[in-house]
Amino acid sequence: MVKRNAFIIGTGITGFGENYEISAGKLASQALTRAIENSKITKESIQSTFIGSLVSGSNSQASIGANCLRESNLKTPYVRIEAGNASGAAAFHQAYLGLLSGIYDCLAVVGIEKLSDFVNVGIVERILSSTIDYQWEFEMGATLTSLYAILTKAHMREFKTTLEQLAKVPVKNHKNGVNNPIAQFRKEISIDRFLKAKRIADPIGKFDPATYCDGSAAVILASEEFILQNKDINSKVPILGSSYASDNLALHHRDSLTELYATKTAAATAYKMANIKPENINVAEVHDSYPIGEILAIEDLGFFEKGEGGRAVEEGLTDQNGQVSINTSGGLKARGDPFGATGIAQIIEITEQLRGEAGKRQIDSINYGLTQNVMGTGALTYVNILGEEEVKK
Repeated sequence: MVKRNAFIIGTGITGFGENYEISAGKLASQALTRAIENSKITKESIQSTFIGSLVSGSNSQASIGANCLRESNLKTPYVRIEAGNASGAAAFHQAYLGLLSGIYDCLAVVGIEKLSDFVNVGIVERILSSTIDYQWEFEMGATLTSLYAILTKAHMREFKTTLEQLAKVPVKNHKNGVNNPIAQFRKEISIDRFLKAKRIADPIGKFDPATYCDGSAAVILASEEFILQNKDINSKVPILGSSYASDNLALHHRDSLTELYATKTAAATAYKMANIKPENINVAEVHDSYPIGEILAIEDLGFFEKGEGGRAVEEGLTDQNGQVSINTSGGLKARGDPFGATGIAQIIEITEQLRGEAGKRQIDSINYGLTQNVMGTGALTYVNILGEEEVKK
């Protein structure tokens, strides 16, 4: 079978925040319409749409796919894909496989979440229970925050990671988010504010977790053959690697609390597909729903040795134009975390960096970028690697 290439030819994204006055379908349509316009193709060229969302399988958002396409005046088949917090990346991966199969030549991927429809206390937490072990964790009183507190304590105990090092993760990401026009929070926060905040699940403080919100992001994928036949397309960012891996759902079933096995496994496959090494990555968007999430990610993706993640953040090695620029978008912490849209928003940030369109967030030199999107506490991870058009495998 001949190996095909797949490219991102268009991106579209909404502002992340609270959108009480707009339906989920219309919000998704806004991102999709912008992606189609950005790609310089007609909507009739899209053969199918892949939609990633965690909560839209029930209640008022049950028909999110049909409503999105109706609002976009787009008549294509669609499929909704749910993989917890990693639903957007899961939809992207399935679309990527669809292109590689040769069945499709042009596909749309939409990530959407409208969480302001679920404002009653406890509803979102119950929705998130599907991303952890319901019987052995959620029903016993555990939440994502308390489970990430366990991961944080384990890393602090084994590697002497400090609260100051952990606090520098959200401080850095809020600084990056200032320059992101779609970010939920565009304001720097001092490290003292993080350190002095009330502990909500020791050692996690009030300002440590990312905040869930509303938002949608979309990309258009195309084959090389399709691009050659459509001369108006003026940008194509190659997808060099796309992989995923899983681990035991419950923390007490895992071999280690100080590494994310699924991240390491998915990354190893993606690097092999792209024929590069971790040191070749210039910029990465990683899943920083809690500070320890970013520290574990930069270690398990191979950017730094195990146990050195806290020191790397402390020394500025992950700042914009550092050794590897991490979460230039502001990450989940500042950009916001509309679960299904998060993985696509990460891909859009890397695409804009590769295009040289990231504005004040733009890093000085880039050949390769990476995204890491996880479900829950890391039992499922998707890793994608993108490269410049000039980069040849």
